[in-house]
Amino acid sequence: MKNILYLSIVLFFCSFTTFEKNIVSNNFILTVNGKSNCTIIIPENATTTEVLAAKVFQDYIKRISGAFIQIKSDTNPKSNKEVLIGSVNRIPKTQIKDLGSDGFHILSNKNNLIISGGNKKGVIYGVYTFLERYLGCRKYSSKVSYIPKLKSISLNFIDDLELPAFDYREVYYSDVLDPEYANWHKLDSHGNQPTNKSEWGSFVHTFHTLLNPEEYGESHPEYFSYYNGKRHAGTMPSWDGTSLQPESQLCLSNPDVLEVVCANLKIEMDKNPNAIYWSVSQNDNVNYCKCDSCAALDKKYAAFTPEQKMYGTHVGHNYPALSMGSMLTFVNKVAERFPDKIISTLAYQHTRVPPKEILPASNVNIMLCNIESTRNVPIEIGDKAFTSDLEAWGKLTDNIIVWDYVIQFKNLLAPFPNLKTLKPNIKLFKKNNVSALFEQGNREIGGEFAELRAYLLAKLMWNPDLNIDTIIDEFLTGYYKEAGPYIKQYIELLHQNNQANTDKKLSIFGSPVDETNTFLTPSLINQYNAIFDKAEKAVHKNEEILNRVKLARLPVYYAMLEISNAKLVDQTNFKSNSKTINILHEFVYQCVKNNVSRISEWHTTPEEYLEKCINLINESSN
Repeated sequence: MKNILYLSIVLFFCSFTTFEKNIVSNNFILTVNGKSNCTIIIPENATTTEVLAAKVFQDYIKRISGAFIQIKSDTNPKSNKEVLIGSVNRIPKTQIKDLGSDGFHILSNKNNLIISGGNKKGVIYGVYTFLERYLGCRKYSSKVSYIPKLKSISLNFIDDLELPAFDYREVYYSDVLDPEYANWHKLDSHGNQPTNKSEWGSFVHTFHTLLNPEEYGESHPEYFSYYNGKRHAGTMPSWDGTSLQPESQLCLSNPDVLEVVCANLKIEMDKNPNAIYWSVSQNDNVNYCKCDSCAALDKKYAAFTPEQKMYGTHVGHNYPALSMGSMLTFVNKVAERFPDKIISTLAYQHTRVPPKEILPASNVNIMLCNIESTRNVPIEIGDKAFTSDLEAWGKLTDNIIVWDYVIQFKNLLAPFPNLKTLKPNIKLFKKNNVSALFEQGNREIGGEFAELRAYLLAKLMWNPDLNIDTIIDEFLTGYYKEAGPYIKQYIELLHQNNQANTDKKLSIFGSPVDETNTFLTPSLINQYNAIFDKAEKAVHKNEEILNRVKLARLPVYYAMLEISNAKLVDQTNFKSNSKTINILHEFVYQCVKNNVSRISEWHTTPEEYLEKCINLINESSN
């Protein structure tokens, strides 16, 4: 329910009494000329979240208007004008709504402004929504905010009740590590933060921690995958380039494996008793067990033949995604041992396809991953196989978290025009019984449109019916100021030339070199640079905004450098010119200046990238 009429800000030089006589009688007067006769009321036994919400409200009203409003408990006598925050005993029962965990209700009348919330974080979400929607505040990134200056604040009638589209909403970007940013944008986190304790005890790829091959491999090879005629209990280099990871999975039909996993899981649970979600999930490889017992379970519960569900990884491995039979049998047994916890497991690569004749236990969470999907068009159009699997899982359970991928991980600074697909993808997830979302972006500082993409995702995960152009325009205007229209022009041109190539996959493991005939042609790159020249000129007198524009331009420079590097490798007579070398130094300078830590996920610092490019240039000159 939403009935938002307006927020009137009145400038005047008179007393409270005169002011109130000259406005609509039902308005709630919050501040007048930098002063307030209101009191913030919280419950006598207020929760940590309710106390935080009250302090945030108090702090922002002071910063906006100059007025300091006292916080008191509801054991104090009632006053004429009150801001009621949380489960205050003054709220009439008829006005108490079912707000779930994170929902909120903002209600105002002549004498009260009421912000109530669900039993988890609803009240703090309600306060930040009030500040943004009714007072015009913005939180564009962890470092960039907008707080208006309003000496006098009068609120017309508000009745604004909101419930989130998803119970759990996580955007995996570095900005979200800032507690206020996370609370402002109503985001969860699987990792603990100083003011945001996670409900997750463990998150993903946990087989190796619950049954470590380095501990059990030599003495119990039968605990691990059987394939190619033998057990595989060793390790192999990890994708981060520095550590080791298991070379296989567990033998899920072995009863001793169940006992060891449950014993080690119990140890971890005892260390973190308040955590609700615990991951019992496959290692990050497709080397699953094919022993007779595991294969029999997979065959028994397979809803398709291997030929019908043959998928491939980005590195060229092909496999039938039909191993959920043995996995779900195992995970259901683990869940039975821990009925007060939720056991999460992956539906990922070889386990992605839902089984037949077996259901997830009531306390089993399915973490469904779409790592194979194209990103240039909505998943429902571009990946029929995943859409089919999603629809089938949605018919089996509503305890589903989708792990979605929204950047190009191999090239964090590459142009990656997927903004137009985010809304239809999120709406697809919602339509198919998904209750939680994990949107994996860039864990490092920086990345192509990191601030915009995190901002847009947060808005859409709360309400996927919002207009993305409205969100993007509002962000660009606030974040890039006079350069905003030019950045929008660049975004539109980039996306138009991406979406025009529906027969070509935009991969999260792709490269700018893959797009030299689509959205990164020489002609288009020239147009992008011309747009950014205008954007920089528009804000050249504002060093802070100019710096943001230069950061937004880095993906164009990176594309130019990667295309040039490919030519240096493949074309004997190609030579880098001085313009390319200047762009290289400007690119690295801006990265270092702005603490951009990686060019590729886990790999390649800006300094290492400079060395790589210079070496290529020198080699081509010899």
